Amino acid sequence: MLQDLTTSVPDKKDWLGDLAMAKDKIGNVLATQGDVSAAAQAYQQSLSIKQQLVDAEPDRADLLNDLTITYDEIGELAHTAGQLDSAETAFEESLRIRLALAENKPDDARRQRAVSVSQTRIGDLLRDRGDAAGALAAFNKSQAIAEALVRRDPNDTDLKRDLSIGYSKIGNAYSDQKDWPLALEAYQQALATARDLAAIDPGNTDWQRDLSVCLEQVAEVLRVQGDASGALQNYQDGLAIAHRLAKLDPANLNWQRDISITLQKIGYLETDRRHFEGSKAAFEASLAIAQKLAQSDPNNAIWQIDLARAYIAYAYVVRDPKAALTKALNLTLELDRTGRLAPGDKFMIKYLRNLLAKSGARKK
Repeated sequence: MLQDLTTSVPDKKDWLGDLAMAKDKIGNVLATQGDVSAAAQAYQQSLSIKQQLVDAEPDRADLLNDLTITYDEIGELAHTAGQLDSAETAFEESLRIRLALAENKPDDARRQRAVSVSQTRIGDLLRDRGDAAGALAAFNKSQAIAEALVRRDPNDTDLKRDLSIGYSKIGNAYSDQKDWPLALEAYQQALATARDLAAIDPGNTDWQRDLSVCLEQVAEVLRVQGDASGALQNYQDGLAIAHRLAKLDPANLNWQRDISITLQKIGYLETDRRHFEGSKAAFEASLAIAQKLAQSDPNNAIWQIDLARAYIAYAYVVRDPKAALTKALNLTLELDRTGRLAPGDKFMIKYLRNLLAKSGARKK
């Protein structure tokens, strides 16, 4: 209906804005369902409309803000598809606009928060590029803004959530640097805030998922530090939340992915504890989900590398690991050939070739 209206009355700017918003929402649904290419098309259509509106009125802050939203959506989708250069271009453009808006109105909390979100996205991208120090710097910039905003309004739950996510991101950067004490401290700060939010509204699925992720992050560090029982308890608590969320909305494939990842980590922990039946069951269940997700959207680079990792995990518990390792290597090589393998994952090619060589030697 909006397309018909805007075609018949192209000068009606409000209708064009509504059309762009509709394109964004369609793109969001498609992205959640894993249809990367269709989502990208919807976002690009929205961006074109919004840029047209900004060109007509370049000083309107609301139109500029709308433009950053679509840049972020394009960047997130490109990041998912392993197109890191395209993602960085989109995120940097969004940050550039948001910094200018925040500078023009420094007391506007919404504009400051938008800058914080952009810094977080750039930090995530730098992590995937293997730049842990750069990522930590971006995360700290984001967190400084988030902490200042929470001090101004300590009852704002959205700001508190930003704070929790920020601590998690900082923990990720410290984990990349293998600074486990600082990583655990950051993750525990994130977990404490996530628990508070989840208790306020148990029906808020975003907050419940945040809690699940935080539990898993704490578990990872506890596992590295040798606290197997503490790690297992946190993994299981996080997995229980992930299962509840997945039952609420089976079409949300990202929630299915959460289950697969947590099962895989439980499998590794059970291997550490030499509970091989438990590890085999966890790895098999994780692989089944990863296969389903990867098959549903071959263009999703994240799900493809997830599948490669699931095959590597599965190789630990089969008599002849060659088939699983070969599948993992082929997936990784294809991502590399098409320019979708993140720099931080390139080590996997050599790693898998070495594993295959060793498995062949053992067989002989």
